[in-house]
Amino acid sequence: MRIAVYENLPPGGALRTSYELGSRLVARGHEIDLYRLSTYADKGAFDLAQDARSVRVVPYSPLFGTLERRLRDGHLAPRSYTLFGPLRRLHRRLAAEIDAQGYDVALVHPDAMTFAPYALRWLSRTRSVYYCQEPPRVAFERAVRDQHRANLASSPYGMGAVRLLEDRIVMDRLIAEDAVTATCATTIAVNSVFSRERAWAAYSRNATVCYLGVDPSRFVPGAGGASRQREVLSIGAPISAKNHTLVVEALSRVPAAARPALRVILPRKDRSEGLSDAARKNDVELILETGIEEPALIDRYQHAIATVCAARLEPFGLTAVESMACGTPVVAIREGGFRESVVDGETGLLVEPDADSLAEAIRCLVEEPATAARMGAAARSRVLDEWTWDHTVSRMEAILGQAARG
Repeated sequence: MRIAVYENLPPGGALRTSYELGSRLVARGHEIDLYRLSTYADKGAFDLAQDARSVRVVPYSPLFGTLERRLRDGHLAPRSYTLFGPLRRLHRRLAAEIDAQGYDVALVHPDAMTFAPYALRWLSRTRSVYYCQEPPRVAFERAVRDQHRANLASSPYGMGAVRLLEDRIVMDRLIAEDAVTATCATTIAVNSVFSRERAWAAYSRNATVCYLGVDPSRFVPGAGGASRQREVLSIGAPISAKNHTLVVEALSRVPAAARPALRVILPRKDRSEGLSDAARKNDVELILETGIEEPALIDRYQHAIATVCAARLEPFGLTAVESMACGTPVVAIREGGFRESVVDGETGLLVEPDADSLAEAIRCLVEEPATAARMGAAARSRVLDEWTWDHTVSRMEAILGQAARG
């Protein structure tokens, strides 16, 4: 197939998904042309441009040269103008370019500025698959919305009140625009059954599940049965959404003689002071790492007793699958996508979303290393059977083919 791929994403899980899918589709003989905006220039290691047949980067700086930096850095930017005027016109032209090339199908990823990309509205001759990682949670979850507004209120240079006012004007419209745009896709694909439910609630559209995966040749158990450190992992940002402070609270309830350290891995150190304070207050040893490369991340998985996934309503939870591939069991909240990737009592433990339940599960794996080892081996086997990128690309290949045929 000749496939147009659109993405406007910074480094992170969604960009990684775009790269893994695109590069593997190329390896299977499909032709990929990549379309993206200039907004996020630094893609890191997972840049599909290196494998695509062609790359079309559309310049986007409608007001002044520092707008893109301001968007990335979270400073005040005139989003009411930026998102609903120039960006719509740009996407209309972009859709016309894609239509003119006669592609079999377009694979469209989320847009970091608008959720569903506007181009979906104007692809009149090209069938499209929108790989929706999640509908905008700020629209449905009060906790996410409250934290979002708290972050805006703490903006530097005394701009918090201004940003809050602008956000109240803009966000409702963004959410409404996303609902219209997403439903213009020929097919909506999602990363879990849980996300399919959320997509139905948001868009009143059926979606097709295409689970995410992991590369089991990179994410592997430690050589020679690598020794486990007396620590557990908790990974990801933002800190509030990933619920690292709940993990701290849970560890404080594990008896001191059995209490492991907590290693938290973040993409950057922003807003981590509260987490450090919570660890000191609860007598929990905290190891904070930021911006580590993939080999170091794999090493941390290989040497941890367990990976704790405490995020509420996580759409899929790639961290859990990566940990399992490294032979490390998972302790996860019994919610969202974790219920689909973690088999309770076999590849890890699913628990209630409270500190006592997490503490008991962690204590069990610390005090019963044979149980942890058995679960880790089963987790690795499960990943090989179900949770690889090869499985993901096979599912997406079928979804794209069906969309192209109509």
